[in-house]
Amino acid sequence: MDQISCDKGSPAFHVAPFEFLQAPIFAAARDRVIAGKLALYEGNHLFNRLILEEGRYLCYLAALSLHSAQDMAQPSTWLTLGRLQREVTALGVASRNRVEAQVSCLRKYGLLTQQPHASDRRVRLLVPNDAFVSHDARTLDLFLNGLGEFGLSPTPARGSVSGTELHRAIRRATLPNLPALSRLIRRHPQLSPFFAHDCGYMVLLLLLRNAAASGGRGVSTGYQRLAVQAGVSRTHVRRIIEAARDAGLLTTEARGGHDIRLTPAMWHAADRWFADQFALTDLLFRQGLAHLRPAGC
Repeated sequence: MDQISCDKGSPAFHVAPFEFLQAPIFAAARDRVIAGKLALYEGNHLFNRLILEEGRYLCYLAALSLHSAQDMAQPSTWLTLGRLQREVTALGVASRNRVEAQVSCLRKYGLLTQQPHASDRRVRLLVPNDAFVSHDARTLDLFLNGLGEFGLSPTPARGSVSGTELHRAIRRATLPNLPALSRLIRRHPQLSPFFAHDCGYMVLLLLLRNAAASGGRGVSTGYQRLAVQAGVSRTHVRRIIEAARDAGLLTTEARGGHDIRLTPAMWHAADRWFADQFALTDLLFRQGLAHLRPAGC
């Protein structure tokens, strides 16, 4: 496997992505993460829409990171709609109106509430609910568990802190890394046929899981089944598949998406993506641990 180039916009990884790619257990660890993500997201149409595309994904990450990093003694750190809009628009991935629409969606489904501050009721704080935080923690745990398999990260240190403390520390570390994270997503234009569509990431995961189960390339499924699993229309799935086919990521041999085959380019692009995700999680994990350790330890 080739080494992933480290361009100027890349995060300062402690373990380079190619080290994960070259590990003998990479494919097995990747497949376990895919299976775990699908167990969390399959059939959960609301959360499907929170992961890629980029603008919504970074908006939800920014909200959780700001919540974890806020200091109630410092008003400038509070998670308010205005603060969230400033953070996300600075990334260049969404407008203020789009951020407000995303917050409205999260409030509509109870994942975020807006509460007046105790000492200044003019200030409306955004508060993620337990289900929102828990879902993010479980998603993060998939990659942390994967890191433990590689032996490239200080994962035994997980046992020294509670899961809640570690999750908050990692999300605090995520906040200053949001610009690098946004650039990291853009390092994978090959996967844009999936990332640019609602629930496209879900379709990508389903194709990878089904192909791995069949020995690597063939997917015996159809647009309708993928549509039901992803919670979108059959037409929407067909458009995603056709865009991926036109990009050389897969082939379709039968009508209705009943014989989809992933090309080597698809596996190569997907492996690069998951290698980056392992490297990013390792970076945030190390930074989170450093925040938890007393000075001098």
